[in-house]
Amino acid sequence: MKSYESILTILKQNGYDETTNVSDFYFNNRERLDPLIFGPNYHSDEFANRIKWKSEFGVACVNAIKRYIEEKLYHHETIVNQKFFSQHHLMMNDPEWQKKVKFDPEELYVTIDFSDFSFQYQNRSWTINEFTYSFKTGRIGGQLDLIGIDLSGISLKNCRLVGLCFGNANFDNATMSHVELIATTFQDTSFRHANLGGIHVKNGSYFNSADFTTTGVFGIYPLGDKCLTEPFKYTEISYFYLLKITIKSLLHIKSHSVPGRESGRHTAFANNPTSEMTLPQTRALKEYITWYQFTMDKVVDFPNIPFLKKVGFLFSVIATKHWTSYWALAFFALILNFIYPSLFLLCSHHFEQLSDNYFTLFYDSMLIFTSLGLEGIKPISPIGQILVISETISGYVVLALFVFLLARKVEWKY
Repeated sequence: MKSYESILTILKQNGYDETTNVSDFYFNNRERLDPLIFGPNYHSDEFANRIKWKSEFGVACVNAIKRYIEEKLYHHETIVNQKFFSQHHLMMNDPEWQKKVKFDPEELYVTIDFSDFSFQYQNRSWTINEFTYSFKTGRIGGQLDLIGIDLSGISLKNCRLVGLCFGNANFDNATMSHVELIATTFQDTSFRHANLGGIHVKNGSYFNSADFTTTGVFGIYPLGDKCLTEPFKYTEISYFYLLKITIKSLLHIKSHSVPGRESGRHTAFANNPTSEMTLPQTRALKEYITWYQFTMDKVVDFPNIPFLKKVGFLFSVIATKHWTSYWALAFFALILNFIYPSLFLLCSHHFEQLSDNYFTLFYDSMLIFTSLGLEGIKPISPIGQILVISETISGYVVLALFVFLLARKVEWKY
């Protein structure tokens, strides 16, 4: 699917002058525009489902939906707080409070299914179904059609979403905390820069192919085959950022947030059990989430682990991005191959007639590193011999790390 911006460019090239509503222009000219957007042999409602929400009618509906959710959550929170404070007073003053206080966890959740929702437009009341059926798009059964809706920045807390279809919707920068999903789907939905925590997935709810780029995923229960038959998109943590937070933890430098649990840089994972992810399609995602959560726990606890394990973990991060990256290993090997020629130059009096050309010296050093033999670097003292031996051993270590990474990648794949 092309981006909205690229499709908008096509619309402008074919008569859209930005003086009329973009949704109205598209639907009035859809038969002519679709072949230009998708090609002559392809038809899709994906763009139509997104653009309908940008009509005046759609904007009125979206604004009403946001107000409805905010009012529903606020009203429920007020009731829960009143009940909590009344019971708290009883707990503080009555020795037999345990016999009198009744707490039902279900009361924490307010149900949002839009069964009591309507909004005003052009002097009449509309439901979401009536809004949807006023556009010539495909129909879905069994769920309320909220496909393509833009709810970016919305905050959902202590609620139960029931029977809703958010396919291709926009939840960028949204916050979802302690949300229960029942027959609610997020196929190809965008959650960029969002924060999701305490999401309980039930009864046919799923996140297939959703965009979790730079998202904080702080607990989807269970994150397994029932809610993820196709992997969602995510951003891996960068080598330099992992190295940075590891060193900061080593030096006891405090951060504004727990290492690895801030969204925006990459997809952050925490509290996501993955034992129920068994499908081949999601194996790579499962392995990454498991690795990420284990690695971040290590980083947080880094100052408290024994010294030898601390050295081993720091080396694994520097050399291989904690046993995951060929690129990190190649970078580590390259750095070593710049360090040793510099050491040889610094200790030139321990060698016989070193070349003054750094590139030649680098080449000779590479021969030692790869155990191909001595060329222009010939030690004449114990210190020179130790430097040559240490570079040879470093080469063997890098080779061993490469073999280990290769075996690990094969194991993850199969």
